[in-house]
Amino acid sequence: MEGICDICGRVGRLYTCILCGKRVCSGCYIPEKGICKNCLRGRRFR
Repeated sequence: MEGICDICGRVGRLYTCILCGKRVCSGCYIPEKGICKNCLRGRRFR
């Protein structure tokens, strides 16, 4: 899916965070966890 990142506003391929549901770009997505960088900061995943 392509569109505008809900976090940084970049246009491109988007991923959906499994915690908050935001659509985010590859720069704002943590593929190993399936979550966005905002959720990573808000929760202590290791």
